[in-house]
Amino acid sequence: MKNFFLIFTLILNSLFIYAAPFGLKMGMSIDKIAELCEESPVFIENDTYLIVPVKKHPVFTNYVVYVNNKTGLYQIRAFSDYITCNNYGTEIQNAFNIVKDRISKTYGTPKIINKIDSNLSEYMKQDKWWFNNLKNGAQQLSAIWGEKTILTDDLVTVVLDCVTNDEPLHWEDAVLVLYYYFKNTELVEDEQDSVF
Repeated sequence: MKNFFLIFTLILNSLFIYAAPFGLKMGMSIDKIAELCEESPVFIENDTYLIVPVKKHPVFTNYVVYVNNKTGLYQIRAFSDYITCNNYGTEIQNAFNIVKDRISKTYGTPKIINKIDSNLSEYMKQDKWWFNNLKNGAQQLSAIWGEKTILTDDLVTVVLDCVTNDEPLHWEDAVLVLYYYFKNTELVEDEQDSVF
């Protein structure tokens, strides 16, 4: 009976560890995050580390965590590979909708922001200019979870965004960026703002 209880506890703990996004929880130290990665985290700058989590999603190829010395993990960003798009942005819009629907299974219905700059001419508002407008910052396509609901996993906000690339070799490419903001993000911002 004791062995059964021990095995059950270990299984329950392992499920709990991996319940958060990519198996990472608010407040984790970089050492604890490293235990849940395939490779050692690579320090980029300030609180930012590039990681390869064991628990990852096939759409996303690059993962960045923000870890503060006092508060631990406070933000995660996941980036898709490049998605080459036509003028209508069909490919990035399709990828966005697929990922949005899958995230919605975990966090519920998001607020969708699909807007175009009202100052554009009617000609430039045509669908055939959608991707060009996204590149120029005149078009936005985002999904936001947590504005009017309480999220699980100590999260305040989850955002899925379509972003373009300005590099000459990737002029027709866009990426999906997935942001996770934990409850302790505000503590880090307050600490940073205390210098003002």
